[in-house]
Amino acid sequence: MQSIRWMTAGLIAILATAGCAATETQSTGGDIKIGASLELSGPTASIGTAYRNALELKVKQLNDANVLNGRKIELIVRDNQTKPDEGIKNVNGFLNNDKVNALIEGGCSACAVAAAKTIEDHQVPAIALASASAVTNPVDQRQYTFKISPNPSEDAVVLLGSLKRQGITRIGLLNVNNVYGQDGRKSVTDEAAKQGIEIAQAEQFGETDKDMTVQLNNIKAKNPQALVVWAVSPAAGIIAQNAKNVGFTGGVYLDAGAGAELYIQGARDAAEGTHMVFPSTLAANDIPGDSPAVAVQKKWYQDYTAAYQNYSGFSSFAADALQMIVNAIQQTGGTDGKALRNALETMGIDGASGRIQNSAQNHSGLQPSALAVLEVRGGQWHLTN
Repeated sequence: MQSIRWMTAGLIAILATAGCAATETQSTGGDIKIGASLELSGPTASIGTAYRNALELKVKQLNDANVLNGRKIELIVRDNQTKPDEGIKNVNGFLNNDKVNALIEGGCSACAVAAAKTIEDHQVPAIALASASAVTNPVDQRQYTFKISPNPSEDAVVLLGSLKRQGITRIGLLNVNNVYGQDGRKSVTDEAAKQGIEIAQAEQFGETDKDMTVQLNNIKAKNPQALVVWAVSPAAGIIAQNAKNVGFTGGVYLDAGAGAELYIQGARDAAEGTHMVFPSTLAANDIPGDSPAVAVQKKWYQDYTAAYQNYSGFSSFAADALQMIVNAIQQTGGTDGKALRNALETMGIDGASGRIQNSAQNHSGLQPSALAVLEVRGGQWHLTN
């Protein structure tokens, strides 16, 4: 695509001095540069690739529509390899060399957390696609960082609420042992206590583990009615297969990080009948009504599917991040970092992921109403009956 410039990661100094935004960054003319640090290699490369596809499609749509009155959006993509050190290199390169106007960070929570101070020092707004609460909290130390994906605590409320309504009172918990997984573990534990649900057995696994049979046997031995899994793909799919192999017959419930279509591909026949909390756009054809907000979700689903012949659940997060940056530029009439930050902090949109509403107290504005519990039926995600 003509409007997109692909750049590979180079060796860039990690330490950078803070200073005022460059003149180019503050200007009201010229192209808009947006840097995207994504997971294009490493264990979550499939997710980063979906983000890149979504950003490329959204950039083309916005440029073709001339939404910035002659100014073009230039997307600069680098691979963070799912490594915080590489993520910091990328962010420094974007800020010091490319002089980008805004940043989009991928799904690597540890990468986003590690880059937070650098972003604060340079006063250039960033929207992360990662889910850990620490990406935007504490807000007073993350003034220039926002995120789109749901908070683990919100995922837990929706999941545990669904289990409670089904009369499930005893669950097992299996999470990856990293920032994202520990956040989920705490959120599920806290919400289970509120809902009166017992965690019969809680287990963890390493980021690079390829078999979780031991942990699942430990959970199965305690006879839980359901299993809650906090894992990204490919681990989420492996867990579903392992659970089937050990003879676990309870329901399997995943958080939004599981990978949507990537989870189904990895879990194969073991995916059937499993559940996940996710923005309802993933099952766009099941969403009732024809309101303008629903129309936005359905159109993005259709556009992405037409462009790439399948739909990625993660794509809506990337599309909304870019749309919010463009809305902030339109609102402020320029690209001054502080002005954009202020616009993003009070912004509300009906996005491809659902309703997003930021505030001074909450830089993670995807609303709980955007989330639903979905089920795999016939190899596809559908809203739970």
